[in-house]
This record gives sequence, C-alpha cells and structure tokens, in this order.
Amino acid sequence: MTQSFVQYLNVGLGLINNTEPVSEWNIDEAIEAALTLDDSTMDVQIIGFRFYDIETTTNNVIRRSGIYYLSGEIFTFPKVDQDITNFMKNTNADFPRGQQLIKIMKPYCLVYRYNDDDTIVDTAAVLAKIQGKKEQERLIQLKQDIIQYKNDLLQELKNVCDSIENSSYHTIDLVELDATGYPKALNILNDNGDFGKHIEHLRNTRLEILTIEKKLNNGAEEQA
Repeated sequence: MTQSFVQYLNVGLGLINNTEPVSEWNIDEAIEAALTLDDSTMDVQIIGFRFYDIETTTNNVIRRSGIYYLSGEIFTFPKVDQDITNFMKNTNADFPRGQQLIKIMKPYCLVYRYNDDDTIVDTAAVLAKIQGKKEQERLIQLKQDIIQYKNDLLQELKNVCDSIENSSYHTIDLVELDATGYPKALNILNDNGDFGKHIEHLRNTRLEILTIEKKLNNGAEEQA
C-alpha cells in the first residue's frame, strides 16, 4: 500500500507537525496549508513544501517531488549578487559553476540549490482565497454580533420600562453626569449616560459589514 505525504519546510524555531498524510499531491491545497501555517509570531517560517510517497509495508520512499518554494529569485552561479556572496561567506557554502540557486529573503536571506524539479509557486490566488475566507468568517461574526448587541440593548431598555411601569425606580441604573451628583442619566449597557455610543457602535459595525460585502461581491464578479 502507498501513502502520500506533504512535508512543510519550516526554517523557524517554532514547532509544528510539518509532515502530514494527504490523499493526493494537490499543490493548491498544500500552498494554502503552508501559508496558513506560516506564523512569524510563533517563529514558524514556511519557505515551501514537497510531496513524497511511501510504501507502507517497507516504509521506503518510492516517489518524491521537487521543492515547491513559496517565494524566491533564481540565479545561475556565479552570477554576481551581494546577498548570495555574503551568504556564502557567512555559511561557508560552496556551489559548482553553472548551478542554479534560489535566493529567499523571507524570513532572512537563504540560498539553496535550485534543481530541475523545483518550482516557485504563484501564491497570489491562494492568498486571495485565504483572505476571502477570513472576510467571510468576519462577516458572519459581525452579523451575529450586531444582532446580539441590538437584543441586549432592547432588553436593557425593556428592563427600564418595566421598572417604571412597576414603580421600581430604585432598580433603574443611573449614572452621575458631573461631580455634583445632578443631573443623572440612564446607564445603558455601561454607556455612562452617553447613548450615542450605541448608535456609533451599530453604525460602525454596519459600515464594516457593507464594506466586506462589497469587497466579496467585487471578488466574485472578477472570478466570474
């Protein structure tokens, strides 16, 4: 039996499970996973990935892909390039004449042999897809938040109405507007007497929803 794997190339010190079983060699899915795993705050620095197949009965690698780099610039040694020159000097690297090299500047300067089966992938479309997913998630959360906020606000106002209706004035939350103790105002959801905060919050949330919806709609039209 054969099992395929994808291995993410992490040059940071952050620990991740960088080898995962996959059903097929799907490059776009691997790019998305690599970009999602890449997290400088955790010192996880993904520069690329590669696939390989293992014969599970013997644990032997029977097929391996080249490296799919997320970014980089290709040179043929000994092309003059100061970054490569400095890298070779600092790391005592040695490359034969005519060898293709890839220079990666993120997260810092790295230079590797660039073999015939290696590839620099185009991440733009996948990054747009990831951003679209994040915006969809944000849109869903905003719509849920605005409904909950409205419900909480209406419930608070209803509680005030019920207190007035039942002459339970002592249960109404009031806040002093100045040091004299007068006048006082309703303290709705801890607004300290400034009801405009609720209007501003709801307006800003609605504007963010409209902005995200417009962006997502424009993206859908471009893909159509």
